[in-house]
Amino acid sequence: MKTKRKLSSEESKKYIQLRRNFPKPVIGVTGNLGKTSTLAMVHAILSSRGSVLKSSAKHGNWKNNIHTLEKLNPDYDYALFEFDYQHGKHFGEILRLIKPTIGIVTNIGDAHLNYLGNMMQVALEKSAVVKYLARDGVAILNKDDELSSSLSEVISTKNIVKFGLSRSADFFATDIRQQGPKGMSLKVNGERLVRLRFYSIQDVYNFLAAIACGHSLDFDLDEMLHVFENHFQLPAGHGKLVTIGPYHVLDESYIATPRSLSKAARSVIGFKDYSRHIYFIVGDMTGAGVNVEDQHLNMGYFLSALPITDIIAVGAYAKYIAQGASLIAANKKKIYSVNTTDEVLEILDKNLPAKAVLALKGIGSVAAHRIVHYLENKK
Repeated sequence: MKTKRKLSSEESKKYIQLRRNFPKPVIGVTGNLGKTSTLAMVHAILSSRGSVLKSSAKHGNWKNNIHTLEKLNPDYDYALFEFDYQHGKHFGEILRLIKPTIGIVTNIGDAHLNYLGNMMQVALEKSAVVKYLARDGVAILNKDDELSSSLSEVISTKNIVKFGLSRSADFFATDIRQQGPKGMSLKVNGERLVRLRFYSIQDVYNFLAAIACGHSLDFDLDEMLHVFENHFQLPAGHGKLVTIGPYHVLDESYIATPRSLSKAARSVIGFKDYSRHIYFIVGDMTGAGVNVEDQHLNMGYFLSALPITDIIAVGAYAKYIAQGASLIAANKKKIYSVNTTDEVLEILDKNLPAKAVLALKGIGSVAAHRIVHYLENKK
């Protein structure tokens, strides 16, 4: 089946019947950032009680969701889907077939309230998972993301749960403390202290969305927090920390977008009190718009102001990140521009000190694996 091909009448009937034969909870996750991590967190909660059908971690596209839908059967207790926004009617078609009972929107984008009238249609399209909720479905929205939060005014369901850092959210976090390689500590709803193996504020948001989902399915808060404190790790490529002797590797190697790259950079500076040497190894960005070179230059300029000691930019466009990072002349960073993983390993072999933190962003799983393997064999 080709991606986004319109379904025939017979195919539609088959999938509609599959969905009708599954009366149990169906959860859909969408957003600009954090979908895969939120999906993994929700899966960790649900699988502590039952069997979960989960869409492929590769992409929340049409093809993968259709393949997941084909596996739907009553032997599962929950079904969990990830949705990447796709233009055109076929995105709505797949959502009409799946009809989630719970829709989670991690974030959509920043917008001043004055512009919401012009942007709400785009927001509805990007977060259509809540537009096509099953009857009496639950919408879980990011209160701190203006477009996401404002969806509550234009969608049909009245069952709305909001998460964020604001105390006015249904699920919120306070007293957040970054503790380097130990992760983060925070209080849920100002009361329950929890320690998590997370390294970014974005993952705190993802966590709050996940427990909001679990609460909607009658999971007890202490039950969910036990899962996170004792059993959960972030997925590889999405913020997982790998410790190899005196080295900590923050694996954010999945594709880099401007928002996710910024997230990775802010995450690794949480280690600045635990290591004098912080390496940021970054590849080309996707979704950088039409002025690709300028976007990479701007990202380099942003990185130049952070307490990162070494930047290794890998790729044809990433070289502009290196150029941007060099704009502050007073900065004593070491900045490299290379084209291959072999060159990255050569730099590490010549310059890596006896103890360091390395953050990997947008270089892909193969390159990340090679760097980890190099550190494992380093004497």
